[in-house]
Amino acid sequence: MKHVVDFLLFRTLMAPLLLQLMFWGGIGGTLYGTWWLYAHGNWAWVMSATFGPLMTRFVIEHSILRYRSHQALNDIRDLLTRGTPHSVLESRP
Repeated sequence: MKHVVDFLLFRTLMAPLLLQLMFWGGIGGTLYGTWWLYAHGNWAWVMSATFGPLMTRFVIEHSILRYRSHQALNDIRDLLTRGTPHSVLESRP
């Protein structure tokens, strides 16, 4: 029940999961585009096969980092509001 309440109150974000789905869709689209270029005799399929997955990974990874930094800032806020001693803050990786 707690997970549903967290989801409804926007404490749990669904965007990271959607970004992972978009990543795999992007990889599939890149592979399909590469195949289409190859089937039609276009030389650009080599560039598409090389840089397509890399750029897809870069764009999605950049977006996921934004959510992870948000999560880290929320963790820091929670630690500070609880009045945690400094030794606990220093021991966290």
